[in-house]
Amino acid sequence: MHLKKLLTPVFLGMILCGWCHAQPTQLGIDRNAGPARLTLQGETNRDYSLQAGDLMSTNWNFLSTLSLINSNQTWFDSASSATPARFYRALKLDTYTNSFYPYTVYRSAPELADDFRLIDHQGISRSLYYLENDTTVKGVVLIFTGNSCSNVAQFVSTIKSLRDQFTPQGIVFWMIDANSADNRSNIVTEANALGIDLPILHDRAQLVANAFHASTTPEAVCLDKLGWPVFYRGTIDDRIGSSPVATTQNYLSNALTSFLASGTVSPSQTQTNGCLITLNSIPTPDYATDIAPMLQAKCIGCHSPGNLAPFALTNYASVTSNMTKMRLELLKGTMPPWHADYNYQTFTNDFSLSTTQAAMLVKWIDAGAPLGSGSDPLTNPPPPIDYPFAWPASLGTPDTIITIWSNSIPNTPEGIPDSGVLSYRYVNYTYTGPDVWLRAAVVRPGTVPVVHHILAYNRNADDTIQSFLTGYAPGSKMGAFPPGTAKLLTNGTQLQFQLHYIAIGVATNDTSQFGLYTTPNPPTNAAGFTNALIQSSVYSELICVPTNTNDHVEVTEGALSPSNPLSTNAFATNVRLYEFSPHLHARGKSFKYEAIYTNGTSEVLLSVPYYEFNWQTAYRLAQPKDLPAGTRIRCTSHWDNSVQNEDLMALYNEQGGNNPNFALYSPSYVNYPGACPYGITFNQQTWDEMFIGYFNYSVLP
Repeated sequence: MHLKKLLTPVFLGMILCGWCHAQPTQLGIDRNAGPARLTLQGETNRDYSLQAGDLMSTNWNFLSTLSLINSNQTWFDSASSATPARFYRALKLDTYTNSFYPYTVYRSAPELADDFRLIDHQGISRSLYYLENDTTVKGVVLIFTGNSCSNVAQFVSTIKSLRDQFTPQGIVFWMIDANSADNRSNIVTEANALGIDLPILHDRAQLVANAFHASTTPEAVCLDKLGWPVFYRGTIDDRIGSSPVATTQNYLSNALTSFLASGTVSPSQTQTNGCLITLNSIPTPDYATDIAPMLQAKCIGCHSPGNLAPFALTNYASVTSNMTKMRLELLKGTMPPWHADYNYQTFTNDFSLSTTQAAMLVKWIDAGAPLGSGSDPLTNPPPPIDYPFAWPASLGTPDTIITIWSNSIPNTPEGIPDSGVLSYRYVNYTYTGPDVWLRAAVVRPGTVPVVHHILAYNRNADDTIQSFLTGYAPGSKMGAFPPGTAKLLTNGTQLQFQLHYIAIGVATNDTSQFGLYTTPNPPTNAAGFTNALIQSSVYSELICVPTNTNDHVEVTEGALSPSNPLSTNAFATNVRLYEFSPHLHARGKSFKYEAIYTNGTSEVLLSVPYYEFNWQTAYRLAQPKDLPAGTRIRCTSHWDNSVQNEDLMALYNEQGGNNPNFALYSPSYVNYPGACPYGITFNQQTWDEMFIGYFNYSVLP
């Protein structure tokens, strides 16, 4: 959040009763109208802050910010009936100069909202700036809420009425819960109890509440989609009891009405009264003891010289020069790149920041990034470059290395042209050697920038896929197979590598490698059965993602890969499930795996509310999941084939031109009657789509 800059205000007037003059501003009070009625006269199109206090007080309480549309405006102090001896003053707020215009604007500087992304109580990812390209949206209302707050409960019907009135006019309503004691489960329970049918976004780390300086519930913040300035913040209305009365000022309703009419919103800010948001108190962190060690643990793996990230964090100066970007990425939920919903399962390879770590880093940045004392840990030599630029440090050098030569011709690398569409390439290789159990199998890309992905398969004699061994894609963090499991590789096995390259504007070549890590004995479970790891998938090749839709849904069940022991789309045996690898392309929006049990119940195994095509992740369960025979795996995916899809539009406009391959429809399918006219269907290239839910499991007795 860009803080509103209020320069030193000038004291203009204080009213005891009747009229008091202070040129050119006058503030009047009528105490005979029920609530005290204040009338402010002053400069047109000037902002004024109304404040209240007692005669001896030096502490004045903020009441509202009025923008004089005409030469005067009336405002009721609804709290004055409980505190009739209050005194009032008006402060004229300083003006600012808009850099776009060569003149002074007689309003206080606008507060601008940064982007953020949160998951709502129904598990849906919500991003503020995602609404920018939605032509039906004009503004957004954020209402900060919390469980067990009577003030929220009494406003529920009003909020729903406002939603029903203004949504058709282009206003989006979101509620945001940042209370430290609230979680997804009790938020859902409270929403059901109160009949709340608005999205309630869970601000676990309280980053959004702090960015918007929210302190009470319910508190409303209204945003104009054009540039994201705040045009109103404060209470919904100024009722004192549970219901409005004749003199109740409907601040939120009036603000939205004025905004939609392109008028001046006044008041633009009001005092909030409600339940305090239970914000965690975090002392300002120390760079050497708190921030740098956290960056080493969670960020340096990519943000080091010569690595994947766009900048390296090598010392305090490099951190502070990039801290604004870091803060924005944290709010947007894009860094560190981990996309599983925290509400379901836990994973061994989760390298996201905890809520405390995220809050601590933002607190340090907002405090001006104090250096503190102590030496800079980031100046120590960074860890050696790890995968994909080297064999994984956790595994070391493979026992056997197979070079993936072009067309299987030794010493012939794959040639990559500087431009053009590159079709998939396939390289066959016959493994000759002893039968071995593999504890890991790793594809190491040779020229990382041009390698889109490489997959390694076992092939049958009829050239069909027998089983999947391993693969590489950007974001892959390759390590050993799950503990206690292995994959069998026998002498004479036909291996096939599927290679997909991209042109980067410079002609080059690639020589990637396949590393085998063996274990001397077959893995066995407690019952003495061999834990052979099987890679399977749930997929549908008949998808058609229509053009100009931001939420196309497909659902499929079972595992259709011929290599797994499934019968009628259900597991024929007991299985132990270890990890998941959802796969979509650039239009992919979300992905969810569920176990469907024989008694009709279901369980979410993995939910990825915000799928990121540019960072392919395998999610390994911290506790493997045992599934009884008869269980089915259901995969549900959503696609966004609209101008709201930021990744899709970036690909469409790449290199300064419009890439027809990433249009909202595929020209090559238009002439296929009934297949997928003007849509996108399942195919291999990046601008096509896929729907594959890989998962690894072993068979149990």
